[in-house]
Amino acid sequence: MPLLEVMLQLEQAVKQGLPAGIALVTDPEGRLIGTITDGDIRRASARHRSFDLPARQVMNASPIFFPDHYSFRQILEALPEKLKASGRKSRRFLGKIVLVDDRQRPQRVLPYHQLWEQRVALHRHIVVLGMGYVGFTLALILAEHGFYVTGFDVQPGLIEQLQQGRAHIHERGLDVIFHRQLNHHFFPASQMPEDGEVYIIAVGTPLAGNGQKKPDLRYLESAAEMVGRVLRRGDLVVLRSTVPVGSSREVVLPILERESGLKGGVDFFLSFAPERTAEGKALEELRNLPQLIGGLTEESVEATAAMFRDITPTIVRLDSLEQAEIAKLLNNSFRDLVFSFSNQVAQLAALYNVDIVRTIKAANQGYPRNPIPLPSPGVGGPCLTKDPYIFSAAAEKAGIEQPLFLHGRSINEQMTGFVVKRLFDAFRQMKKDLRSVLVCGLAFKGEPETGDLRNSTSIDIAHELLQKGVEVRAHDPVASHEEIKAFGLSPVDLPEGYKNADAVLFLNNHRSYRDTLFEEVLPLMTSTPVVFDTWRLFEPEEVLAAGDCVYLGLSFQR
Repeated sequence: MPLLEVMLQLEQAVKQGLPAGIALVTDPEGRLIGTITDGDIRRASARHRSFDLPARQVMNASPIFFPDHYSFRQILEALPEKLKASGRKSRRFLGKIVLVDDRQRPQRVLPYHQLWEQRVALHRHIVVLGMGYVGFTLALILAEHGFYVTGFDVQPGLIEQLQQGRAHIHERGLDVIFHRQLNHHFFPASQMPEDGEVYIIAVGTPLAGNGQKKPDLRYLESAAEMVGRVLRRGDLVVLRSTVPVGSSREVVLPILERESGLKGGVDFFLSFAPERTAEGKALEELRNLPQLIGGLTEESVEATAAMFRDITPTIVRLDSLEQAEIAKLLNNSFRDLVFSFSNQVAQLAALYNVDIVRTIKAANQGYPRNPIPLPSPGVGGPCLTKDPYIFSAAAEKAGIEQPLFLHGRSINEQMTGFVVKRLFDAFRQMKKDLRSVLVCGLAFKGEPETGDLRNSTSIDIAHELLQKGVEVRAHDPVASHEEIKAFGLSPVDLPEGYKNADAVLFLNNHRSYRDTLFEEVLPLMTSTPVVFDTWRLFEPEEVLAAGDCVYLGLSFQR
């Protein structure tokens, strides 16, 4: 192609919103083989006094490019060797850098100055608002990757605990990172810093306690007000909390603009980058899960991506704040819904005394489509119990009268009563009174392990048994006795907890329970005790062979 035609192409590219001042030369397979910049054109035309030169003669045949999955830090660290390999002694004429896929096909063009701006961003002050599970784990991972992080929370007692080096959540590997970064890159604070440059809002958005289960945005609004009061031009605000669709634009943005006097998208950046980690694997998933980002503007997305690129290998750029908000709610609401299918099927199977776990495994075996999850004694935790209600708020706006999310949530919430009823029915059939039970597994899930007792169906089942006059002893392999007592239950150690119990209920799937030796614990219990295996941790035949007892599953009895 003649050089004059290249110049016309460059002009058209700018009109189409493409990067200015650079043309990419590719082979027939689309692989990058050269670049032509404005500077290349000026130098060639001055040397040859002609615009009829072919592009091949003018192009730089040793362009600087990097894999698209590289973080800015990786690019800057590898750049000196790239310059040396291409015969360049300096970065003097390096205006842009091309990012390519694994087949060397161009994906994006980065201005060189943006790299240095983002490299400097590693030294920017990040303030994470909310030191709950989401905020605390993210703050530590950011600190571990070299960012200067203040962890802010309005609870002075919590901040004092962190300042003393005592973590308030259980997570594999967390204590090591926490003690390494405390007062190094991570600084807990109960006073809102005024010199932050990136503000990540990770406060809770609970459901209102008025029986209607509507999202309560008071903590979110308060956090936005605090950020707005200290917001300056060029700052970035990242919303991490789970919110109803539209909240970033309709709730957070107006507060930030009102409190700061600045204009979003012009004076400051705003994005929604949802948390999607599973408790027990948060530190691992923060590094490995794709990070979704939706922004008020494209610049807001890129500013946020620049921060997360140093943490996770995959950035998924979305078209809007609302798209990112919906994407967040999709995962948890879908999981809750498919679990409700299995839980309702378990209730149906109980009518026929059918082992539903073995039945589902048979249905899934060798069948490549839509694997069915196994049932459980309910779906708990701080996310799956809340997100369907938050998603339903958008469904109601859309005029959907009976959101599917709420129907699935209702089924899962009914499992608590279903479990209690099955236990009493078993004792009624045995013509025996139920006086004392041992409840094993209080955290809302056992694998990956957590000590989080919030919204745990195990706690709900234990409380319902207490209300029916049953003595309840509680054990959890992760949660402490103090945490169990805080929920109004009597903690015990094993095997002492088995003594004179009429039944043992395994209510989460922690791996430690699989090692239970029923030959040793059944003799400690009353005559013909009930082993209620709600997670199908054991083979019924093996439990029954260990001694005189009744094996009870969610859908069958032996």
